[in-house]
Amino acid sequence: MLALLVLPGCAAESDDEDDAAPEAVEVPVREMVSELVSISRTYTARTRSPREVEVRARVSGVLESRRYDEGEMVERGTELFRIDPSPYAVQVRSAQASLERAEAEQRQAEREWERVLDLYEDNAASGRERDEARSQLELGEAAVAEAEAALAEARLDLDYTSVTAPLEGVAGLEERPEGSLLQAGDLLTTVTQLDPIRTDFAIPEGHLTAYGPQIRSGVGLTVVLTLPDGSLYPHQGQIDVTETAVDEATGMVEVRALFPNREVQLLPGQFVRVTLSGLMAGHGMRVPHAAVIEGSDGAAVYVVDDDDIPHVRPIQIGMDLDEDFLVTAGLSDGDRIVVGGVAGVEEGERIEPRDAPRETEEPVSPGVLPEVAPDLLDEVMDPETEADAVEDILDGVGNGAEPGLDDPDGDEASD
Repeated sequence: MLALLVLPGCAAESDDEDDAAPEAVEVPVREMVSELVSISRTYTARTRSPREVEVRARVSGVLESRRYDEGEMVERGTELFRIDPSPYAVQVRSAQASLERAEAEQRQAEREWERVLDLYEDNAASGRERDEARSQLELGEAAVAEAEAALAEARLDLDYTSVTAPLEGVAGLEERPEGSLLQAGDLLTTVTQLDPIRTDFAIPEGHLTAYGPQIRSGVGLTVVLTLPDGSLYPHQGQIDVTETAVDEATGMVEVRALFPNREVQLLPGQFVRVTLSGLMAGHGMRVPHAAVIEGSDGAAVYVVDDDDIPHVRPIQIGMDLDEDFLVTAGLSDGDRIVVGGVAGVEEGERIEPRDAPRETEEPVSPGVLPEVAPDLLDEVMDPETEADAVEDILDGVGNGAEPGLDDPDGDEASD
């Protein structure tokens, strides 16, 4: 009798275990927040000198001496060469003497004019004599002016025997040795400006369409440079100019940025990478790649309700942000979505949510990049203009879709 009572009890207990609900899967969940998303784009660039000036002789003569060390930094106005000044010093003395003679003749013509004028008023001189005296005075005045111009020209030629640097930069190799007989226009050396250094790069037409106003204004934009060895250049730059036309052959737009280069760490001709950070991609929500599944209507995510039950919801993707997608439709502020382990999630089956907030993005290089010198460019945007530019940029951002995103050229130009 005891056995009969026990066996049915065991069978009932076994049935309860089979009917027990499966254990909830623990998955990371993140609450969505709409935001103005900014992104970075990286482009291959080449460094160039903003100005490379040929230093040429402006007068002929014998090259007397070189006054600088080849390859050294020189200030504007530094004497680089000296051409034998002796012939030009003689010309100055001759022009000075000619001026003194012309002034003496002018004074004599003035005295003669005053004498003839008095005689003419006393009816002791004819009108013809008066006119001749007046003409001699005017000729004297013209001769003085001509002598003054000749003296100024002679002094200018004498000054040109001292050849100076037209700008601050690196003075190159001498083209003519000391003792050479020079003609006006002969090349002596080249001075290359290195601070600031210029970087030229090209961006796809689609990127210019999406970010052109912000790139041109520089509002909210951080411009950094990566050196050929992969290290970060320790100074920020600024966009200098953007080409006004698209290259028909490549579909690219030329852009120029300037970087401080006081330590001459950068030289013209280097291949570097320029990163534009803070580009405004538009309003939307960042959704990790791992959270997106392929639903019946395209891209979708699992949205978790208050009872921790996941439901598939279609979404619209604006652009790929490397590790995330910018979602522009399908989600609302406060929605909770599954951001990982989606392969183990079943729609309608309860989950065990684990909070997984998005990590705060760090600056490009915290504590390394100083402020850009205010005089790096000729023009610095004032606060009122900057505020207007921000409004214009936001008006033109749209829903976050990046024109030309599917263009393979655009993908190759950006990181």
